[in-house]
Amino acid sequence: MLDELQSLNLLSVEMWGINVSDLGTWALIIIMTTMGLTLSLDDFERVRRQPRAALFGLGAQLLLLPAIGFGLVALFQPPLPIAIGLIILACCPSGATSNFFSYLARGDVALSVSLTAVSGVIVVFTIPLFVNLGLMLFTGEGHDIRLPVIDSMIRIVKLIVIPVGVGMAVRYFNEALARRIEPLATKLSFAAILATMGVLLVYIWPYLWVIFKAGWHVTIGLNVIMMTIGFWGALKLGLDEAQSRAISIEIGVQNYLLSVVIAVGI
Repeated sequence: MLDELQSLNLLSVEMWGINVSDLGTWALIIIMTTMGLTLSLDDFERVRRQPRAALFGLGAQLLLLPAIGFGLVALFQPPLPIAIGLIILACCPSGATSNFFSYLARGDVALSVSLTAVSGVIVVFTIPLFVNLGLMLFTGEGHDIRLPVIDSMIRIVKLIVIPVGVGMAVRYFNEALARRIEPLATKLSFAAILATMGVLLVYIWPYLWVIFKAGWHVTIGLNVIMMTIGFWGALKLGLDEAQSRAISIEIGVQNYLLSVVIAVGI
């Protein structure tokens, strides 16, 4: 069944005539626009005011996370689909859901929001470069698998930067309107995430146990290692516990829908 997994094309899955990659794309736009409704320029300014927390959080998320992901792929050598999936996911930033989990964990939500906002801009450049580096290192001979750099940068701008900017503009010019529509937009965002995950889960159900056995060690390992580094590393730097929790969650909760969209480019 592992050989069948190699030939699965999850990005061509359709349900009720809707392609899962298109569903993921629109879901991502909704989520990033919703996130923009909650942001202001002060969220970006906060990074300058909290340099230690910001630099550690962004460095761990954008540099250390891909490095650890690549290391786990090299160490365990999972099947190619698992390896590519882990490479893409490790290169993606935190998603808007990380802010919600930071709130539940009593973390520094303001810091979480700032890290999510800033990383969403930086990954325009880091994702295409790091994903291609990972593919070059681990796909091996006979596999011409690459992510178009310029096209991917443009796509990420369209799917992350512009929707966030639109949401921020709505809040800037009409904060009352932003506050009214944000709760509904948030519910719609979570529904979009669940819908995309549900469609894929139904499709891979016969292979779920095989996928779990092939990839549980690298996926759980990546989460445990990075969230541990994020929490204890932040404490060692002198950050308080709420900031440490926020950074740990920012590193551990990645933008799943963005990873689906990036995979489409490959």
